[in-house]
Amino acid sequence: MEMLRKAPQRPKPCRGFTLVELLVVIAIIGILVALLLPAIQAAREAARRSQCSNNLKQIGLALHNYNDSLKSLPIGSRSHPTLVPRNSYGTNWRASLLPYLEQTAIFSQLNFESGGFAGTGSAPFSGGNEVLSNLTLPVYKCPSSTIGPFEPDRGTSNTQNSLMHEYVGIAGAYPDPANRSNACKQSLRGMVCRNGLLLANENRGMQHAVDGLSNCIVVAEQSGLVQLQPIRANYNGGWCGTAADPGNPVYTVLTMPTNHNFYHTGLSVIRWSINSPTYVAGSSDQCYMTNTVLNSFHPGGIHVTLGDGSVRFITDNIDMEMLRRLGSSDDRMPVDQY
Repeated sequence: MEMLRKAPQRPKPCRGFTLVELLVVIAIIGILVALLLPAIQAAREAARRSQCSNNLKQIGLALHNYNDSLKSLPIGSRSHPTLVPRNSYGTNWRASLLPYLEQTAIFSQLNFESGGFAGTGSAPFSGGNEVLSNLTLPVYKCPSSTIGPFEPDRGTSNTQNSLMHEYVGIAGAYPDPANRSNACKQSLRGMVCRNGLLLANENRGMQHAVDGLSNCIVVAEQSGLVQLQPIRANYNGGWCGTAADPGNPVYTVLTMPTNHNFYHTGLSVIRWSINSPTYVAGSSDQCYMTNTVLNSFHPGGIHVTLGDGSVRFITDNIDMEMLRRLGSSDDRMPVDQY
């Protein structure tokens, strides 16, 4: 019997994605990415914010260790007693804290007698202080900030690559919450005060926080932008001190003549709201002004170190009177909740 031969079967054609299906898949992927990206960014910012808080915690601990060792806090910002420019040969609390921030090797190389601390100008790093050129210290830099470590602030240059710090000492607040006539004065560079804990050409100690250590800000963030520009207390670089004219003695706020050319690198007097989007001419518009704005890239506020060493996040909608009370350590007007 003759076997019937089967006709060869044609292979079934492979069916691919249609254009519509492909577009749907791409749209779904795009939606998932759009949903996940903010969560990823939020997680990254949370990590950066935690690191910033830890930086200020270390600074607070260093201040306490300094106070325990030397029975006072460091001079907030000092003029050199003999060499000019006095601010460029002077320095501020940031240099004084180095041994207490595990930076003894750097501190031991610094020349406080005749070395320059400026990153620019007529007295750049010298006398052994060249070690500060191109030096980056993460403890003095907020990780959320997009500003480069050597990017100069409005009002200065930075030819020697001095670190432009992002944490500032608080010299007090204006107007003085207690309305004392000797707490603040007008200088050519803004209002200067001595109702804080880190002062120009003066030492204070933790014992001067008569409002309670948990009721005064010692160091605050200053890591954001004002009118799209960095304006931080970093004139001539973040390591310099307080200005004093060559023919005049080294002034404090008490001894300074009114309207004198007095300004202090490393310090700010609280006068304007946190994260203020605009600067004020003659007060906060240059990095050598004395009322530079406290700010950050963190959404909604800044971190601060209090006198007890704790770190708090203060929102930018805090009442200004309450903020001024926190900036003043001895007005006898403590703040309960904020």
